[in-house]
Amino acid sequence: MNFADRISRCIQEFGPLVVGLDPHIEYLPRFILEQEFKEKGKTWEALARAVTLTNQKILDALHDAVGMIKIQMAFYEMLGIPGMLALKSTIEYAQNLGYIVILDGKRNDISSTALAYAQGYLSSVSFPGGQLESFWKVDALTINPYLGEDGLIPFIGEADKADRGIFVLCRTSNKSAPTLQDVDGPDKVYIKVAKMVETLGEKMIGESGFSSIGIVVGATYPDDLKYLRTNFPSLLFLIPGVGTQKGDIKSLANAFRDDGLGAIINVSRNVIFAYREDLNNVSGEGFEKKAREKAVYYQERFWEFIR
Repeated sequence: MNFADRISRCIQEFGPLVVGLDPHIEYLPRFILEQEFKEKGKTWEALARAVTLTNQKILDALHDAVGMIKIQMAFYEMLGIPGMLALKSTIEYAQNLGYIVILDGKRNDISSTALAYAQGYLSSVSFPGGQLESFWKVDALTINPYLGEDGLIPFIGEADKADRGIFVLCRTSNKSAPTLQDVDGPDKVYIKVAKMVETLGEKMIGESGFSSIGIVVGATYPDDLKYLRTNFPSLLFLIPGVGTQKGDIKSLANAFRDDGLGAIINVSRNVIFAYREDLNNVSGEGFEKKAREKAVYYQERFWEFIR
């Protein structure tokens, strides 16, 4: 099924919340860390195992309330090979529970290297005498448009072959984003990116009316969010910036089409580490229940925009 159509179905079934599995080591439940350190010592393997167990408990707790997760690769890469094994385990565990998995890797390079990234994450790798399906086999990947069209086309081609999705960085949520993204000309840079993505993604528009090639648009820039939805109706939005970055929830209404489709909203730390709001819960016991409560809260808030 077309990736954009899968996203639209997921929004209708669960709501637009995407939970980010960004396992900041300093926030992991202490009781899990201590258990792993006791068994494996203070090692990379112990940290990676603590990440895996934390993720699995959260995924188990949320699977009937949330349909999408986003995994930020940096937190896994920092743990070396054990971290990459934790990443693979988390992807498979989530997909077995029915989640749509978006890998936040922000990849790109010149066209030949971009193709290697695209095949490795989204489609398949061919070799003399055979072919293997993508090792990571995620449902979607975030990519950087800085190299221009020839850095995007390989990702789009491979995503199209495998019915996967791509989210291109467009209007990001960080404070210094305007330094480059607001550089003016006939259009600001982020608007040029949106136009490029719209054109390149035209052949991947599904029955929902959205393309499987979407853009990342931060909740921290509400006026730009509104402008982009008005002017680029076929683009799916992946929206970070809610929660810790304090993007305005009310302004998110501007991200959706009149039928409530077209945007998915990422919240990471405010969900998965919600247990930290209770200053007395030093050990982190019951963290998955707190994560579920916060996810349900956000999902209910976001439903207000699409009902």
